[in-house]
Order: sequence, then C-alpha cells, then structure tokens
Amino acid sequence: MPHPLPLLIDTDCGVDDALALAFAFRSPELSVEFITTVAGNVGVSHCTRNVLRIVRLLQPATPPVIARGAKRPLKKKLLTAPEVHGVDGFGGTTIRGTRFLPASLRVGRNAVKTILDACRQHGSRLTIVAVGPLTNLALAVKSNRRLLARAGRIITMGGAMRVPGNTGPVAEFNYFVDPEAADIVLNAGLPVTVIPLDVTEQCVLLAQDLRDVAVRTGSRLARAMVAVTRSYMKYHVRTEGFDGGYLHDPLAVAAVVDPGLLTTLPAQIRVECESPLTRGMTVATFSYGTRSSVFPRVAIGVDQARFKRFFLERIV
Repeated sequence: MPHPLPLLIDTDCGVDDALALAFAFRSPELSVEFITTVAGNVGVSHCTRNVLRIVRLLQPATPPVIARGAKRPLKKKLLTAPEVHGVDGFGGTTIRGTRFLPASLRVGRNAVKTILDACRQHGSRLTIVAVGPLTNLALAVKSNRRLLARAGRIITMGGAMRVPGNTGPVAEFNYFVDPEAADIVLNAGLPVTVIPLDVTEQCVLLAQDLRDVAVRTGSRLARAMVAVTRSYMKYHVRTEGFDGGYLHDPLAVAAVVDPGLLTTLPAQIRVECESPLTRGMTVATFSYGTRSSVFPRVAIGVDQARFKRFFLERIV
C-alpha cells in the first residue's frame, strides 16, 4: 500500500464531526497528523475538548498535533447550534475511557500557524479537510496565501447550491456562521472542493444502522458513536421525522479516500455576507465542459449507497 496521505482536519467538533474524525482515523489510506479547532457548532473550548475526547477514545499510535483556533467569526457574532449538537457539542454524552490524556498529546494555541506549518512540511501531499466555518483558513489566506496554496487539496463541507439551506431558507450552517471567511477561501485561487448540502443530505445514517454495527462487532468505537449521536438522531426525529442524521462531515473525509464517490463540476462561487435575509447563501455559476483550476470544484452527485457501506465498515 502507498504511504498514507497526510491529513489536516479543521473542525468545530460536534456530532457529525466526531463521526468524521473516527472515520478518518480508521482509514489506513490517511494519516491524521493535524487537527485544528474553530468555533461553530459550539464554542472553540468545547470543540477542542471534544477533539481530545475522540483522540483519547481512538488512541492512535502517533497522536496528531492539535491546535486551538478562532473563537469567533471574522466579522459576525458567533452563532452555535446547541439544539442540534447539545450545549457541549456531544449532547451531554459521557464517553467511557476518555478521561486521561496521552502524555505525548498537547494542545497548541495557534491554528493558523499549524495549518501553514503543515503546508510547509507536506506540500502537495497534504489534504486539508475543513468541516466547520472557514475562519481559520481565511486567516491563513490573509497570513500567507502562497504557502497555503502548496496544499494538494482543500475540501470544505459547506454551502447549499441548488437545495434549501439548513440555517434559514438559503444558507448552510458553516457558511452562515462566517460568510466572509467562506467567500475569502472560495475566491483565493486555492485547490478547493466544496461538499454542499446538495450531496450530504442524500447521505443518511439511521440510528438502527449504527446500533446494528455496535451489536454485531462489539466495537468500543461503535458503541461510543451510538452514545454520541443519540441526541443528534432525536433532533431529526423531532424536526424531520426520521430516526437518524446526515453524514455531512464524514462525506468530506470519504472524498479524500475515494474521490470517485462524487461527481464534481468547477464553479465560480460567491457567498452573501451583507443581507440579513440571505446571509451565507452560496451563488454558484457552474463551468460546464471546462477544467479551470481557478474555480473550486463543487460536488453535484454522490454514490450514497457505496458511501454508506464504506462508512459503516470502518466505524468499528
């Protein structure tokens, strides 16, 4: 097998972020070397604590570098999502066996420096997966765009191109929280792939699917994920009538391991920053038949059945 690809995950660690982290650590094609945190689903302190809880649970042979990042958006007041992820981001769940921090694991306080150092260290082999608001990456653009552009690929879970939003009628949560940051990153000429609600909301994980894996395998990780997702699943029972949740952030990780899961097109994207009615709205002009390296690529289709099988095989 080729050497695993070095990965940096930038996260506002809530429930589906936890699933994405677990999926990444359980993928032998990847080496999760850096995790940076950003305020979004919950405040950055809770996000950072949740990352530590997941790393303690998984106990990787080589713990990643972890760095705390932006505690607020570039210009807007922070909006969190306690109704979806709970006040602490994990629905108040206690994960057994995550009390003690490995001696080799420490938390830095400069996510932007960590992101740029990762680009300097790994260059085009590095993939950055951003599954929260893009505040840290926008600050990295402002600090040293040329160095950030050395990354081979940047994948961002965000936006709603041709479907309704999940934060108001037109906006997806990550881009709603910090629209200025999203607009900066998507228009910086970086090698960006956008994973919007258009495809993530086709990927549903039912509570029973996860329980079945936990029972069948006896996996400590699967049992922990059943506990972490419980309130998240109940939220969707109340609001959408199904006992499950969307695999928003895990799909962004899966796109690194198996790009063939997605159909993508290049698009010029602007993110609305000013209007209170359409804040965070993504307006995409698709470039059919071109291979422009200037524009981000946007996922417009997903092999949902293959992805779901792939995901459930690895959460053990």
